[in-house]
Amino acid sequence: APALTAADGRPASGFRVFDETLASGGRVKAIAVPGQGGASRRETDELTETAKRFGAKGLVHLSVAAGGELHGPVAKFLAPDTQAALREASGAREGDLVLVVADSHAVANDVLGRLRADLGARLALADPGELAYCWVHRFPMYQWDPEGRRWDATHNPFSGVVPEDEALLTTASGSLDERSPDDPAGRARAMQYDLVLNGWELGGGSIRIWRRELLERSFGLQGYSLDQMRERFGAMLEAFEYGAPPHGGIALGIDRWAMVFAGQTNIREVMAFPKTQSGTDPMLEAPSPPDPGQYAELGLRFVGVPGRD
Repeated sequence: APALTAADGRPASGFRVFDETLASGGRVKAIAVPGQGGASRRETDELTETAKRFGAKGLVHLSVAAGGELHGPVAKFLAPDTQAALREASGAREGDLVLVVADSHAVANDVLGRLRADLGARLALADPGELAYCWVHRFPMYQWDPEGRRWDATHNPFSGVVPEDEALLTTASGSLDERSPDDPAGRARAMQYDLVLNGWELGGGSIRIWRRELLERSFGLQGYSLDQMRERFGAMLEAFEYGAPPHGGIALGIDRWAMVFAGQTNIREVMAFPKTQSGTDPMLEAPSPPDPGQYAELGLRFVGVPGRD
Protein backbone atom coordinates (compact mmCIF):
# COMPACT_ATOMS: atom_id res chain seq x y z
CA ALA A 1 0.00 0.00 0.00
CA PRO A 2 2.13 2.91 -1.24
CA ALA A 3 1.77 6.29 0.49
CA LEU A 4 0.05 9.18 -1.22
CA THR A 5 1.84 12.53 -0.96
CA ALA A 6 2.04 15.65 -3.07
CA ALA A 7 4.70 15.74 -5.79
CA ASP A 8 6.98 17.95 -3.68
CA GLY A 9 6.31 15.99 -0.51
CA ARG A 10 4.03 18.63 1.02
CA PRO A 11 0.45 17.93 2.13
CA ALA A 12 -1.55 19.51 -0.68
CA SER A 13 -4.20 17.01 -1.77
CA GLY A 14 -7.09 19.47 -1.45
CA PHE A 15 -8.93 17.16 0.93
CA ARG A 16 -8.70 18.43 4.50
CA VAL A 17 -8.55 15.00 6.19
CA PHE A 18 -5.61 13.94 4.01
CA ASP A 19 -3.76 17.23 4.40
CA GLU A 20 -4.15 17.38 8.17
CA THR A 21 -2.95 13.79 8.49
CA LEU A 22 0.15 14.47 6.38
CA ALA A 23 0.87 17.75 8.19
CA SER A 24 0.82 15.95 11.55
CA GLY A 25 3.35 13.36 10.36
CA GLY A 26 0.81 10.67 9.45
CA ARG A 27 0.40 8.77 6.22
CA VAL A 28 -2.27 8.54 3.53
CA LYS A 29 -2.11 5.07 2.00
CA ALA A 30 -4.23 3.16 -0.47
CA ILE A 31 -4.85 -0.26 -1.98
CA ALA A 32 -6.73 -1.19 -5.15
CA VAL A 33 -9.40 -3.91 -5.15
CA PRO A 34 -9.54 -5.39 -8.68
CA GLY A 35 -12.89 -5.25 -10.44
CA GLN A 36 -14.85 -3.90 -7.47
CA GLY A 37 -15.45 -0.37 -8.77
CA GLY A 38 -19.17 -1.12 -8.99
CA ALA A 39 -19.49 -2.00 -5.29
CA SER A 40 -22.85 -1.06 -3.79
CA ARG A 41 -23.40 1.39 -0.94
CA ARG A 42 -24.07 -1.52 1.39
CA GLU A 43 -20.79 -3.15 0.40
CA THR A 44 -18.72 0.02 0.88
CA ASP A 45 -20.44 0.67 4.22
CA GLU A 46 -19.50 -2.85 5.28
CA LEU A 47 -15.88 -2.25 4.27
CA THR A 48 -15.86 1.00 6.27
CA GLU A 49 -17.14 -0.79 9.37
CA THR A 50 -14.53 -3.51 8.90
CA ALA A 51 -11.77 -0.88 8.66
CA LYS A 52 -13.02 0.78 11.84
CA ARG A 53 -13.05 -2.58 13.60
CA PHE A 54 -9.40 -2.99 12.55
CA GLY A 55 -8.55 0.39 14.12
CA ALA A 56 -9.09 3.04 11.43
CA LYS A 57 -11.01 6.25 12.07
CA GLY A 58 -12.68 5.87 8.69
CA LEU A 59 -12.23 4.61 5.14
CA VAL A 60 -12.30 6.57 1.86
CA HIS A 61 -13.53 4.62 -1.15
CA LEU A 62 -13.15 5.70 -4.77
CA SER A 63 -14.05 3.85 -7.97
CA VAL A 64 -12.00 4.23 -11.16
CA ALA A 65 -14.27 5.13 -14.09
CA ALA A 66 -13.51 5.18 -17.80
CA GLY A 67 -10.63 7.48 -18.60
CA GLY A 68 -9.20 7.12 -15.10
CA GLU A 69 -11.56 9.58 -13.42
CA LEU A 70 -12.24 8.82 -9.77
CA HIS A 71 -15.79 8.71 -8.45
CA GLY A 72 -16.76 8.73 -4.79
CA PRO A 73 -17.78 10.92 -1.87
CA VAL A 74 -14.44 12.81 -1.69
CA ALA A 75 -13.48 12.74 -5.39
CA LYS A 76 -14.69 16.35 -5.88
CA PHE A 77 -12.06 17.54 -3.39
CA LEU A 78 -9.15 15.91 -5.25
CA ALA A 79 -7.42 17.80 -8.05
CA PRO A 80 -6.75 15.88 -11.30
CA ASP A 81 -3.01 15.54 -10.54
CA THR A 82 -3.82 14.22 -7.05
CA GLN A 83 -6.23 11.69 -8.55
CA ALA A 84 -3.53 10.60 -10.98
CA ALA A 85 -1.02 10.25 -8.15
CA LEU A 86 -3.52 8.18 -6.17
CA ARG A 87 -4.18 5.84 -9.10
CA GLU A 88 -0.46 5.44 -9.73
CA ALA A 89 0.40 4.88 -6.06
CA SER A 90 -2.28 2.21 -5.64
CA GLY A 91 -1.89 0.60 -9.06
CA ALA A 92 -5.62 1.00 -9.69
CA ARG A 93 -7.10 0.52 -13.16
CA GLU A 94 -10.47 1.18 -14.75
CA GLY A 95 -13.18 -0.76 -12.90
CA ASP A 96 -11.19 -1.06 -9.66
CA LEU A 97 -12.10 0.18 -6.20
CA VAL A 98 -9.53 2.26 -4.32
CA LEU A 99 -9.57 2.12 -0.51
CA VAL A 100 -7.70 4.88 1.37
CA VAL A 101 -6.78 5.18 5.04
CA ALA A 102 -5.39 8.40 6.53
CA ASP A 103 -3.81 7.80 9.93
CA SER A 104 -0.51 7.14 11.62
CA HIS A 105 2.04 5.06 9.74
CA ALA A 106 1.40 1.99 11.91
CA VAL A 107 -2.40 2.18 11.80
CA ALA A 108 -2.57 2.79 8.04
CA ASN A 109 -0.29 -0.16 7.34
CA ASP A 110 -2.08 -2.49 9.75
CA VAL A 111 -5.61 -1.66 8.64
CA LEU A 112 -4.91 -1.86 4.91
CA GLY A 113 -2.88 -5.03 5.35
CA ARG A 114 -5.75 -6.72 7.17
CA LEU A 115 -8.31 -5.39 4.68
CA ARG A 116 -6.19 -6.73 1.82
CA ALA A 117 -6.07 -10.20 3.39
CA ASP A 118 -9.78 -10.12 4.18
CA LEU A 119 -10.73 -9.09 0.64
CA GLY A 120 -8.31 -11.58 -0.88
CA ALA A 121 -10.10 -14.42 0.86
CA ARG A 122 -13.60 -13.02 0.34
CA LEU A 123 -13.12 -12.42 -3.40
CA ALA A 124 -11.03 -15.58 -3.97
CA LEU A 125 -8.13 -13.50 -5.32
CA ALA A 126 -5.49 -15.83 -3.87
CA ASP A 127 -4.72 -19.15 -5.57
CA PRO A 128 -5.21 -21.82 -2.87
CA GLY A 129 -2.94 -24.19 -4.78
CA GLU A 130 0.07 -21.86 -4.67
CA LEU A 131 2.63 -21.92 -1.87
CA ALA A 132 3.92 -18.35 -1.63
CA TYR A 133 6.85 -18.16 0.80
CA CYS A 134 8.26 -14.87 2.02
CA TRP A 135 11.05 -13.74 4.34
CA VAL A 136 10.24 -10.58 6.30
CA HIS A 137 13.27 -8.97 7.91
CA ARG A 138 14.66 -5.73 9.31
CA PHE A 139 11.56 -4.99 11.35
CA PRO A 140 11.28 -1.63 13.13
CA MET A 141 13.32 -1.97 16.32
CA TYR A 142 10.86 -0.10 18.56
CA GLN A 143 7.37 1.33 18.74
CA TRP A 144 6.54 4.41 20.78
CA ASP A 145 4.46 3.98 23.95
CA PRO A 146 2.79 7.38 24.57
CA GLU A 147 1.55 6.42 28.04
CA GLY A 148 4.87 5.10 29.32
CA ARG A 149 6.89 7.70 27.37
CA ARG A 150 9.27 5.00 26.24
CA TRP A 151 10.25 2.88 23.25
CA ASP A 152 8.90 -0.67 23.44
CA ALA A 153 10.62 -3.48 21.56
CA THR A 154 8.51 -4.73 18.65
CA HIS A 155 9.89 -8.27 18.93
CA ASN A 156 11.71 -8.84 22.19
CA PRO A 157 13.92 -6.57 24.32
CA PHE A 158 17.11 -8.46 23.40
CA SER A 159 16.93 -8.25 19.58
CA GLY A 160 20.00 -6.82 17.89
CA VAL A 161 20.03 -3.69 15.78
CA VAL A 162 21.07 -3.58 12.11
CA PRO A 163 24.76 -2.53 12.30
CA GLU A 164 24.35 0.62 10.20
CA ASP A 165 21.48 1.75 12.48
CA GLU A 166 23.39 1.39 15.75
CA ALA A 167 24.01 5.14 15.93
CA LEU A 168 20.23 5.69 15.95
CA LEU A 169 19.85 4.11 19.39
CA THR A 170 19.69 7.48 21.10
CA THR A 171 17.26 10.28 21.86
CA ALA A 172 16.76 13.72 20.35
CA SER A 173 17.67 15.23 23.73
CA GLY A 174 20.81 13.14 24.08
CA SER A 175 19.57 11.72 27.40
CA LEU A 176 18.04 8.25 27.65
CA ASP A 177 15.87 9.62 30.48
CA GLU A 178 14.25 12.19 28.18
CA ARG A 179 12.59 10.14 25.45
CA SER A 180 10.17 11.45 22.81
CA PRO A 181 8.42 10.14 19.67
CA ASP A 182 10.86 12.22 17.58
CA ASP A 183 13.90 10.24 18.78
CA PRO A 184 16.23 8.74 16.15
CA ALA A 185 15.54 5.37 17.83
CA GLY A 186 12.18 5.30 16.07
CA ARG A 187 14.01 4.83 12.75
CA ALA A 188 16.22 1.95 13.90
CA ARG A 189 15.75 -1.50 12.32
CA ALA A 190 16.21 -4.76 14.16
CA MET A 191 17.92 -7.96 13.08
CA GLN A 192 14.60 -9.80 13.25
CA TYR A 193 13.09 -12.13 10.69
CA ASP A 194 9.90 -14.06 10.03
CA LEU A 195 9.19 -16.86 7.58
CA VAL A 196 5.72 -16.47 6.05
CA LEU A 197 3.67 -18.81 3.87
CA ASN A 198 0.44 -17.63 2.22
CA GLY A 199 0.11 -14.89 4.80
CA TRP A 200 0.67 -17.15 7.83
CA GLU A 201 3.73 -16.76 10.03
CA LEU A 202 5.55 -20.11 10.11
CA GLY A 203 8.39 -19.03 12.34
CA GLY A 204 10.42 -16.12 13.58
CA GLY A 205 13.58 -15.19 15.39
CA SER A 206 16.39 -12.70 15.67
CA ILE A 207 20.10 -12.12 16.12
CA ARG A 208 20.47 -10.93 19.71
CA ILE A 209 22.49 -8.11 21.23
CA TRP A 210 25.74 -9.53 22.61
CA ARG A 211 27.49 -6.36 23.88
CA ARG A 212 26.74 -5.01 27.36
CA GLU A 213 26.87 -1.29 26.56
CA LEU A 214 24.55 -1.71 23.58
CA LEU A 215 22.05 -3.74 25.58
CA GLU A 216 22.10 -1.16 28.38
CA ARG A 217 21.48 1.58 25.82
CA SER A 218 18.54 -0.35 24.37
CA PHE A 219 17.12 -1.02 27.84
CA GLY A 220 17.43 2.71 28.61
CA LEU A 221 15.32 3.55 25.56
CA GLN A 222 12.77 1.02 26.82
CA GLY A 223 12.46 2.93 30.09
CA TYR A 224 14.66 0.87 32.43
CA SER A 225 16.91 2.60 34.93
CA LEU A 226 20.40 1.21 35.60
CA ASP A 227 19.19 -0.21 38.92
CA GLN A 228 16.26 -1.95 37.21
CA MET A 229 18.58 -3.38 34.56
CA ARG A 230 20.91 -4.84 37.17
CA GLU A 231 18.01 -6.19 39.24
CA ARG A 232 16.23 -7.92 36.34
CA PHE A 233 19.00 -8.69 33.87
CA GLY A 234 22.15 -8.49 35.97
CA ALA A 235 23.34 -12.03 35.21
CA MET A 236 23.06 -11.50 31.47
CA LEU A 237 24.74 -8.10 31.52
CA GLU A 238 27.61 -9.51 33.57
CA ALA A 239 27.95 -12.51 31.25
CA PHE A 240 28.48 -10.16 28.31
CA GLU A 241 31.59 -8.86 30.04
CA TYR A 242 33.26 -12.22 29.28
CA GLY A 243 33.00 -11.94 25.50
CA ALA A 244 29.70 -13.55 24.50
CA PRO A 245 29.75 -14.31 20.75
CA PRO A 246 27.07 -13.19 18.29
CA HIS A 247 24.10 -15.52 18.69
CA GLY A 248 20.52 -15.91 17.50
CA GLY A 249 18.02 -18.42 16.22
CA ILE A 250 14.57 -19.10 14.86
CA ALA A 251 11.53 -20.95 16.21
CA LEU A 252 9.42 -22.76 13.61
CA GLY A 253 5.75 -23.60 14.08
CA ILE A 254 5.46 -27.05 12.52
CA ASP A 255 1.78 -27.21 13.47
CA ARG A 256 1.13 -23.98 11.54
CA TRP A 257 2.94 -25.48 8.54
CA ALA A 258 0.74 -28.58 8.75
CA MET A 259 -2.36 -26.40 8.94
CA VAL A 260 -1.48 -24.56 5.71
CA PHE A 261 -0.57 -27.79 3.88
CA ALA A 262 -3.87 -29.35 4.98
CA GLY A 263 -5.86 -26.38 3.70
CA GLN A 264 -7.17 -25.46 7.15
CA THR A 265 -7.60 -22.01 8.68
CA ASN A 266 -7.79 -23.09 12.33
CA ILE A 267 -4.62 -24.50 13.88
CA ARG A 268 -6.65 -26.63 16.29
CA GLU A 269 -7.67 -28.83 13.34
CA VAL A 270 -4.13 -30.24 13.11
CA MET A 271 -3.31 -30.45 16.83
CA ALA A 272 -3.39 -33.91 18.41
CA PHE A 273 -4.78 -32.65 21.72
CA PRO A 274 -6.41 -29.26 21.09
CA LYS A 275 -7.54 -27.22 24.05
CA THR A 276 -10.76 -25.25 24.27
CA GLN A 277 -10.80 -21.47 24.60
CA SER A 278 -11.05 -21.89 28.37
CA GLY A 279 -7.80 -23.91 28.39
CA THR A 280 -9.33 -27.34 29.05
CA ASP A 281 -8.38 -30.54 27.24
CA PRO A 282 -11.56 -32.59 26.56
CA MET A 283 -9.65 -35.73 25.54
CA LEU A 284 -7.52 -35.89 28.68
CA GLU A 285 -10.15 -34.26 30.89
CA ALA A 286 -7.53 -31.79 32.07
CA PRO A 287 -7.06 -29.88 34.21
CA SER A 288 -8.53 -32.07 36.93
CA PRO A 289 -9.45 -30.77 40.41
CA PRO A 290 -6.49 -30.85 42.85
CA ASP A 291 -6.80 -33.13 45.87
CA PRO A 292 -6.60 -31.67 49.41
CA GLY A 293 -3.04 -32.93 49.85
CA GLN A 294 -1.81 -30.81 46.94
CA TYR A 295 -3.42 -27.72 48.44
CA ALA A 296 -1.82 -28.46 51.81
CA GLU A 297 1.61 -28.93 50.23
CA LEU A 298 1.42 -25.42 48.78
CA GLY A 299 -0.14 -23.85 51.85
CA LEU A 300 -3.38 -23.10 50.02
CA ARG A 301 -7.05 -23.54 50.81
CA PHE A 302 -9.79 -23.45 48.17
CA VAL A 303 -12.77 -21.43 49.38
CA GLY A 304 -14.85 -21.63 46.20
CA VAL A 305 -15.82 -19.16 43.49
CA PRO A 306 -18.48 -16.55 44.37
CA GLY A 307 -21.74 -17.21 42.56
CA ARG A 308 -20.74 -20.72 41.48
CA ASP A 309 -21.80 -23.97 43.11
